[in-house]
Amino acid sequence: MLADLRRRFPGLNSDVVRLDGPSGAQAPQSVLDAMADHLRRHNANRGGAHPASLASERLVTQARRRTAAFLGADPDEVGFGLNATAINFHLSRSATRDLLPGDEIVVTRLDHEANLAPWAEAAADRGLKIRTVGVEPDTRLDMAALERAITGRTRIVAFPWANNAVGTLVDVPEVVRLAHAAGAIAWADATHYLPHGPVDASATGADVVIGSAYKFFGPHVGVFYARRRLLERWRPYQIGHAAHGHPAARFEPGTPPFESLAGLIAALDYLDDLGWRFVQEQEQALARRFLDGLPRRWRLHGLPDVPGRTATFALTLPGADPHDLAKALADRGIAAGSGDFHAPGIMNHLGLTEGALRVGFLHYNTLDEVERLLRALDQI
Repeated sequence: MLADLRRRFPGLNSDVVRLDGPSGAQAPQSVLDAMADHLRRHNANRGGAHPASLASERLVTQARRRTAAFLGADPDEVGFGLNATAINFHLSRSATRDLLPGDEIVVTRLDHEANLAPWAEAAADRGLKIRTVGVEPDTRLDMAALERAITGRTRIVAFPWANNAVGTLVDVPEVVRLAHAAGAIAWADATHYLPHGPVDASATGADVVIGSAYKFFGPHVGVFYARRRLLERWRPYQIGHAAHGHPAARFEPGTPPFESLAGLIAALDYLDDLGWRFVQEQEQALARRFLDGLPRRWRLHGLPDVPGRTATFALTLPGADPHDLAKALADRGIAAGSGDFHAPGIMNHLGLTEGALRVGFLHYNTLDEVERLLRALDQI
């Protein structure tokens, strides 16, 4: 099955081992075909009476419906944007425009900058207070500290579904429970987690969930869910004619990237066909073999076992620069990342001023590729 599956990905048709999935997954041919087909046959804006325009209208409706199912939401609560970062900046403007000086926003050291900078800017604009929650020594979110940080002035609790640098998962239902107990909004950045497992906003109670399709085998387009009562309460930063009507569409600036929405639908079709059980079992098998075989002189930063994490690993080698390590792997035909991955909180906590080497496994990777990585790490 895996060999047939890999043939669906043009980007895997080489000798390079693609372990750079945390920075963006490969896309199956069906995604490329869907995007090209839209541009060939239906390249038109909405609002017209002719067939191509009507097809674009149907495409947006279908993309909203399919993304809602993917996120466990209602289609009226789902929208699109440039990417997760742009969406977070845009939605945070509306979410904070009526807050009062001294109101508080809680963030964490596990957050990506995309879920930190928007709140820092809003705080500077509105006189808000930012409270930052740390992590346990093993990189799990410090839940006791989170509970202490949430007060009667807390209005938003922003957190990641999983950290993109070290792979640590967050107990989303518990964070949501603590936020809601104080009457605060639970605002989840699910960007890193989306290719690894199901996200169900309704089941977890999260009020806002943000992500980007290029992480889960699609094109570059951002997706978001926000609870209807919030969308109806917030006033969007928007042009006049677009500020009314469909709850989530009120927060979508400009003309949507129709071809990217076609690719998004194809990516969701791919995941539906594959099923989360296969995805998770395959990633867990790869992660276990990697952890069992990691050479002793390499240091793993993060949880030492498979439970509680994604198959994303931050590594250092004493005395070696992470960028040099990534180059050494590239010279051996292995694509990996290096740096801080825009996750300054966890990197600073770990004392990794130069960042780390990051390797990440997705379901399309193989045990042979894990072995090839382990041999390369042993040689460096």
